[in-house]
Amino acid sequence: MKAQSIPARVLVVDDDAMSRELLGALLEAEGYAVESAESGEAALELLGHGDPAPNLVLADVQMPGITGSVFAGKLRRACGRSTLLLAMSGSQPPETTVSRFDGFLLKPFKMAEIAAALAAAPPVRDKEPEKRGKWVVVRGSAGAAQTPRKLVSIDAPMADAASRERMGSPVQDALPAEPVTDKPVLNEKIYQQLARSMPAKQLRELYAMCVNDARARIATMHRLADAHDGAQFLREAHAIKGGCGMLGATELHGMAAALEKNGLEAAAPEEQEVYSLDELTAACDRLERMLGSRVRGHKHP
Repeated sequence: MKAQSIPARVLVVDDDAMSRELLGALLEAEGYAVESAESGEAALELLGHGDPAPNLVLADVQMPGITGSVFAGKLRRACGRSTLLLAMSGSQPPETTVSRFDGFLLKPFKMAEIAAALAAAPPVRDKEPEKRGKWVVVRGSAGAAQTPRKLVSIDAPMADAASRERMGSPVQDALPAEPVTDKPVLNEKIYQQLARSMPAKQLRELYAMCVNDARARIATMHRLADAHDGAQFLREAHAIKGGCGMLGATELHGMAAALEKNGLEAAAPEEQEVYSLDELTAACDRLERMLGSRVRGHKHP
């Protein structure tokens, strides 16, 4: 009887609840065992319980509290050399912020990038000197990648053989991080990959979570605009962009990216060159209408 492989364990660290839940669902659909933490401090407390270290830590680098290079150092001490530490963000951070991580993923990223990182790296042996390389995964607006440096060392299995074969599911064609305009409401390829990877109920819940989160953030952005709180306004647009990008909500992703790029003043209804918050709400309506009939008719193979 063939022994069943043990799924790779992933710890997701992100202060945004919707992002944690969404990324956790996508990873679990690929066969990973997932835990999450809402902050760097919470992650370190979780790792201090004496349980086996995860194979991979995915840590957002735009969180309150401990983050960046300091957080990476504490993670390394808590996890040991065999855990792969990947930073993630919806925008390119300074090199100093991610220099102590083993790599960087630009949101929205592909599940294939995680699978490749875990599968391709050579094992770490207990008596080997610590010689960790770097693997940086970065895409620009045209999809260009920076030249990768030496791959990290990690001893971790792939989630399963099916994941190794697919290598692109469920977000094979993740959206670029730069603003996207004049695009369809939904990226068909990403939707079909998600539909193949999970039951209809879970798919419906993921998209509902995304749209509801976007609506709540838009309401918050209206209040922030009235209060002239530009910094928090940009953070809300950034969060909408990240979640919508992972699910292939192309139109919402592009609008949120444009608002993040152009700032608070550009969101006024009279501003004709960029999208307003009312247009962002209308995009939520269009996505809901499209998904209403489509997700109800979806049957998981």
